[in-house]
Amino acid sequence: MAARFQHTGARATMIALVAAVVVGSSLLSTAQGPGWRAYVTNFDGDGISVVDLDRRAVIATVKTGRKPHGVVVAPDGSNLFVSNEGDGTLTIIDPVRHRVRATVPVGGAPHQIEITRDGRHVLVPLNDKAAVAVFDVAAGRVVRTIPVGRAPHIIRHLPGSDRYLVTSEGDAKLVVLGAEWRVVGEIPIFAQPRVPAITPAGDRIYQTIRWLNGALVVDPAKGMVVDRIALGEPRFAVEGKDAHGVAVTPDGTELWIATQTTDSVSVVDARDHQVRGQLPVGRDPNWIEITADGATAVISNTGGNSVTLIDVRGRRVLETVPVGPGPKRLAVAAAPPPE
Repeated sequence: MAARFQHTGARATMIALVAAVVVGSSLLSTAQGPGWRAYVTNFDGDGISVVDLDRRAVIATVKTGRKPHGVVVAPDGSNLFVSNEGDGTLTIIDPVRHRVRATVPVGGAPHQIEITRDGRHVLVPLNDKAAVAVFDVAAGRVVRTIPVGRAPHIIRHLPGSDRYLVTSEGDAKLVVLGAEWRVVGEIPIFAQPRVPAITPAGDRIYQTIRWLNGALVVDPAKGMVVDRIALGEPRFAVEGKDAHGVAVTPDGTELWIATQTTDSVSVVDARDHQVRGQLPVGRDPNWIEITADGATAVISNTGGNSVTLIDVRGRRVLETVPVGPGPKRLAVAAAPPPE
C-alpha cells in the first residue's frame, strides 16, 4: 500500500507540475502581449517583405505594383495598403493570408500614405500632381483630390485631432488638412522636408530636412520652427546622405533618428534634445518605426537590402534581417490572429 501511495502521489505531483507549467506559459504569453510584424516595401523588388519580429525572419513576400513606396496598416488590422509609385496604384493586401485583394489606380505617383483613424479612407500624396488623393476603402476608388502644394511626399495623422500633416517638398512647407479635407494651415520649413515624426501629445513635430544631419523642431500650435537638433559632425550632409527616418517612442521621451551620413541611429532626449546614444545599422537607413509597446525599433536599410531590429530599452541591436532589394518604407503592427 505504501508503494502504491507513493506512486499515486508522484503521479499527482507530476500532473500538478504540468498544469502549473501550462498555466504559467499561458500567463507568460499574455504578459508578453501580441507578436509583431513589420511590412517592408522593396522599392526595387516590386513587392513587400513580411518580417516576424519574434522569429527575426521574413515569413512571406507579396508582389505589388511597380516601385512600391508607402505602406500603412488599417487600424483594425484587416487590410494592408501599399502605394506603387511606378504605376500610380494602391495595392490592398490580406495580412493573414498575405494575398493581394485588389490593385486600384489613384491617379499619380503615390508616396508615403496614411489611413484615417476610422479606417474608412486612405490618404495618398501624389508627388507628381501637387495633391492628395482620398481613397474610399468601401467604394474601392478615389473620391476626392485635394491641392496641397508641389511634390507632396509624406502624410501623418496629428494625434488627438482630426487633422493630418502633409510634407510639400516642392514648396518647402508642411500643410495641415482639417475637417472635410480642407487645408487649414501651413508651416514654412524653408528647406525640403524629408520625414516628420509627431509626439503622442501632438505638441511637437520633429522634421528631418534635406542636407541636415539632424532635425527641425516644429511647434504646430505656433505654426513655426522653434529649434534645431544637430547630431554632431558633419552637421550638414552631402546629397542623399542626410538624416531621413525619424520616430518618437510611444511614451514621448525619446526621438530616434536614422542618418545616412553615418549609417546609424541616434537616440535623442525629447526634453533637452541632447544625443544620448548611437547604434550602428545597415547601409543607407531610410525609415524607422517603433512597436506600440515601445520594445522594438525597426529600421529599413535601403543600401543594405535589410532591416535592423533594435531593443529600444536595452539600446542594443538584436538582428539584421535580409529583405528584398531597395527597402524603403515600413509599417509595424500586431500580428493578425489566425483564421
